[in-house]
Amino acid sequence: MNKAMMTAAVIALAVGLAGCGKKDAQPPADTATADTATTPAAPVAAAIPIDPAKPNACNKLTDVKLAATIDAATKTLKISGTAKAPQAGYATALQAGPLDKMNPPTQIVLLRANAPEPGAEVVTDVALSVDIANAQPAYKSIRVVCPGVPDVELTVG
Repeated sequence: MNKAMMTAAVIALAVGLAGCGKKDAQPPADTATADTATTPAAPVAAAIPIDPAKPNACNKLTDVKLAATIDAATKTLKISGTAKAPQAGYATALQAGPLDKMNPPTQIVLLRANAPEPGAEVVTDVALSVDIANAQPAYKSIRVVCPGVPDVELTVG
């Protein structure tokens, strides 16, 4: 009986304390909005998803410029940059690959691209980025690989 009363008291205490310190969420403040008739919104390019069934056309990308940094607050390795595609409509992505067992390790990142249907050749800038969680404290290098072209070696900085 004593054990049952203690359990009931603990449950009652937990239920009573569950709402303590909890504040009702305030509705967002109604802020002034821009007049869209006079201020047009900037176009946002939608990312085209990579289709793994299509061949990798990353060797068609040129002028690949990437940088790698570690966000110490979130322990995330961030790799981002740009490349030039021979025409609009390329789906591009960086994908985390394996991490070797060296000390410090090398992170492999895969460069992927799907070519669109043949069309007018207009060189188009494409954005590349990947965030890799649980970053190591240090990396020997970041190696971006694409079949058929030399690997791109990055230092984390």
